[in-house]
Amino acid sequence: MTDNSNQVSYEQLPEEEERRNFLYGCFFALLFSLIILAIIYLLFAKKVVEIRQISESRPCLRCHGELLPNFKKRKVHLPFSLKRCTACHTKHGFEELNLVKKIEKEIKKSVKEKAGKKSAISQRVVRITRFRLPKPRQKSKLKYPMRRLCGQCHKGTMAESRFQYSMPPFEKAQCLSCHQPHASNYDDLTKAPIGVICLSCHPKIAKYYSKANLHPPFKAGNCTSCHKPHASNFKPLLRRHPKVLCFACHPSVARLKRKPVQMQPFTQGKCPMCHNPHGSNQKRLLQKPLPDLCFGCHKAIGKLEKKAVKMPPFKNGKCLECHYPHGGDYNKLLRAALQGNKICFRCHANLEANYLPIGHNRIIRNASPYQPEAGVGSCLNCHEPHASNYAGLIQKEQISLCLSCHGPRRYFAHPIGFVYDDPWRGGYLRCGSCHNPMGSGIVRLKRRDRDGLCLSCHLSSDPSYIYYSSGSKKWHRYQIFDSL
Repeated sequence: MTDNSNQVSYEQLPEEEERRNFLYGCFFALLFSLIILAIIYLLFAKKVVEIRQISESRPCLRCHGELLPNFKKRKVHLPFSLKRCTACHTKHGFEELNLVKKIEKEIKKSVKEKAGKKSAISQRVVRITRFRLPKPRQKSKLKYPMRRLCGQCHKGTMAESRFQYSMPPFEKAQCLSCHQPHASNYDDLTKAPIGVICLSCHPKIAKYYSKANLHPPFKAGNCTSCHKPHASNFKPLLRRHPKVLCFACHPSVARLKRKPVQMQPFTQGKCPMCHNPHGSNQKRLLQKPLPDLCFGCHKAIGKLEKKAVKMPPFKNGKCLECHYPHGGDYNKLLRAALQGNKICFRCHANLEANYLPIGHNRIIRNASPYQPEAGVGSCLNCHEPHASNYAGLIQKEQISLCLSCHGPRRYFAHPIGFVYDDPWRGGYLRCGSCHNPMGSGIVRLKRRDRDGLCLSCHLSSDPSYIYYSSGSKKWHRYQIFDSL
């Protein structure tokens, strides 16, 4: 008996499994169908809405014929091009539109009737339309407030409202201050070219068009090359931070960010401190002519203009003869190294050969305000780099300057001082009358060798050139060569 029952149960297993598989198949088929329907809905639901809007909007242009020329413009708003008026506007006037259809139907009937009966038909049309056209049933409005309405399609633009700085019309959702709602001949449906739109609110910027040099984007009216039209995290609505924005068009300047020494405004990306972003009468769009621009920050250097003796580049406002404006390899943004006097020898190359072997090239004068930064043998041991009250741009009166290293002395082999004239080199007798501090190739830095130096001032034919006739050993006032 047990064997028979087991045999029956085993025979029923295939039927149970077949029924289970069938139910699984139905379940997965139903699930698959639902997924397909969901995909179709997601793909075509929006189209269904669009089709409904188009069908609702088709009669609009029968009354609003003034909008028809907009279809010929270069840029047409997508909903308007699809005749989806109700995408933005509420419906209105359908009672009157049905009336228009009724009138059209009456007119068609009149064509089939005899000529004598046309007057009666026209009277019927007048009766139908009297006191009803062209008043709409209700005034059409925007479906939503402007920010929500535009944000339905322009989500990315409206998301910019979270940025730190916003243009006032954008902040107040006054989109139609700049844009046309239906069509325009300009990009982004603006009411006018972008440059004209911007200047309508920023008239002070227009004055830069009279400048001799204009920033190319500004000249072309492409304000949005640098500025965002709606909102930004950078003043004044810049697309990026200036040190990124400017470098996008000026890669040669961007490379200077790798330099070890950089001007502070350049490091901070404050390009407009020196350059006008719109226009200027100066080259490179500088805010002011040189050196006034430099003196705006380097006021202490600007005061040196009052000094009696000025270095020619400094005197002529050519700061960039010695300094780089953005970044460089040397301190003070010098174009060559201060150590080894490389920056000085760029102009004074004729002095290099005689200066290198002398003792002056092996010392540091600690009394110099430029030491120890200037280094051993620096010209700034004795000279000022920009201006001085003494000839040769020396830091102090020449005799006292020399004595700061070569003194103190009880006497000199030759009289010097303000009471003695220098008939050879002019001025008063000083150390530099006989010695060349930059080197001469002659021992003791003498300007001429042996008696040639003395005979540069003294006449050998007149023995009185040394002593007074009384023999008091007082120095005589020197005579001058006839040829001098």
